[in-house]
Amino acid sequence: MKKNIYYRTVFMRTNAMKELILVFFLAICSWPRLLLEVFLRKNMGERYFSFSTAIIMSGLLAIFPLIYAGIMERLTGQSYSVHLIGYYTTWYVFLALFLYTCWERWQEIQRLPSVFDFGRFSLSSGVISSRFTSLKFKGKPVDVRTIETVLEPGFFFIVGFVLWMAAQPIGLLLAVSALCYSFSYVGAYHQGDHFIMDKIDEMICNEEMVNSFVEGRDASQTRGVSFYGRRPADPDTRRKLVTTFIDDDTVEAL
Repeated sequence: MKKNIYYRTVFMRTNAMKELILVFFLAICSWPRLLLEVFLRKNMGERYFSFSTAIIMSGLLAIFPLIYAGIMERLTGQSYSVHLIGYYTTWYVFLALFLYTCWERWQEIQRLPSVFDFGRFSLSSGVISSRFTSLKFKGKPVDVRTIETVLEPGFFFIVGFVLWMAAQPIGLLLAVSALCYSFSYVGAYHQGDHFIMDKIDEMICNEEMVNSFVEGRDASQTRGVSFYGRRPADPDTRRKLVTTFIDDDTVEAL
């Protein structure tokens, strides 16, 4: 697509702080999302799923109850070790299931077509379960966006909330992970939406630049495109100048 230099200079504003916060948030949500995604998806991309990361997460989560009990014993002088079995049995059962499921996901990746033969997208988030894709709302299939931002995390949030109410700490972990799961996909869709809108707006600017800059038409006649700046008085000069606003980024073979 041809680049509209005027659009990219005047209209295409970026909020560096907002983008930095979004990138940081998506990064820290990757671990909580992984905790749930391995149970929901299959055939993940080679660079999307990391078995070593899953092992590190499992190790950290395995020692967390021990560290928590030690800290509480120091603060209160009471023994919390006796509560570990009652409160954290479901915690360790979940970790065992998580590790086993991660091993299954890793085995799937080994059987997938080679990334280097262009047979597979290495950053694929996997295939959504048919349990979700077969759902319908008002007679219509639920779209993927709703599945990823509401249904998938919603299932684990409900399970987590019930376990939390039953005094099982794993419930809080699942509920928080479900929120991170949902928000991370909301953020990803936000990025995708704005990418598409940027491309659409740039195409509109390309098509309306002559009407706006050369002919001086009002924004109501140019699909909302306005030109900000002084124009040369001579129409022919404006017509010559407008050709420099658009840069063809086509790369020619040598």
